[in-house]
Amino acid sequence: MIHFLNIVVQRKSMDDWRAFLSWADSSTMTRYEIRGYGATPAEAAGDAWKRYNDDRELYTVDEGKWE
Repeated sequence: MIHFLNIVVQRKSMDDWRAFLSWADSSTMTRYEIRGYGATPAEAAGDAWKRYNDDRELYTVDEGKWE
């Protein structure tokens, strides 16, 4: 089963924001991360959410054990 965990948004520079969306798969106990980008916090979070919904496996950039 797929689990949405959270979104963390961080400012990189004046108009450059990053969103880190975490999700997990309980069948493999693996945690994943998708990054979103934008000029505002809302754009970055929206980009990460869109990637999660469109094709989360394509956009996953990091993974690890889900504990």
